[in-house]
Amino acid sequence: DEMAQVVVWAKDNAPELKTACIHAEYYQYSGGSAVEEVAFGVAAAVEYIRAMQKRGVDIDTAANSIIFSFSIGGDLFMELAKFRAARMVWCKVAEAFGAGDEGQKMFIHGRTSTWNKTHVDPWVNMLRVSTEAFSAIVGGVDSIHVGPFDEIFRQPNEFSRRIARNVQILLRDEGHLGRVVDPAGGSWYVESMTSELSEKIWPLFQEIEGKGGLYKALAQNFPQDKTAEIAAAKQK
Repeated sequence: DEMAQVVVWAKDNAPELKTACIHAEYYQYSGGSAVEEVAFGVAAAVEYIRAMQKRGVDIDTAANSIIFSFSIGGDLFMELAKFRAARMVWCKVAEAFGAGDEGQKMFIHGRTSTWNKTHVDPWVNMLRVSTEAFSAIVGGVDSIHVGPFDEIFRQPNEFSRRIARNVQILLRDEGHLGRVVDPAGGSWYVESMTSELSEKIWPLFQEIEGKGGLYKALAQNFPQDKTAEIAAAKQK
């Protein structure tokens, strides 16, 4: 009820403000792959849209209110392709709901992962967040959060926060990544990986829908078991 009220308020008073956030990064933090993170994130958005429609919110208003928050893992090309594949899947879903061109655009916030960071040699985390930020920007995120290298074991200090900010500034002002519309566009490797990912995400999303949506799937422990299965394989 509150979400629907805030979404309608924002449409009239702050149209550029995204008021419904899908936190899909927790599936990656739990060990899931790019496929699970995107499929479960999109399924959550579908739950939100259906709930808002029941409360009189039209599809374009509902779709335009959503921001997706994804993690950025350490596999540069996989993460890059993940963001591109997520946009393809969301466009297909929003179109099925009858959303217009704007509603079919996925607004993505990327956040460097905590799953792959180390306490033993924390300076390496600086390198990890740098490649993660690079892959997210090239993959086309709309906004980004680079975590300080020491965030997993202590309260970040002034130095670690400054380094985290500078990663983004360097990529923008010295890497000039903000001057290219689609740096990865046309790359055979990236395009084929994007297509392969989207073809794996879609059946998983359909499986969730077949269970009655994400809420019912969670009650059946389906996302939990699926994520745990992938995490176990990673640990092995």
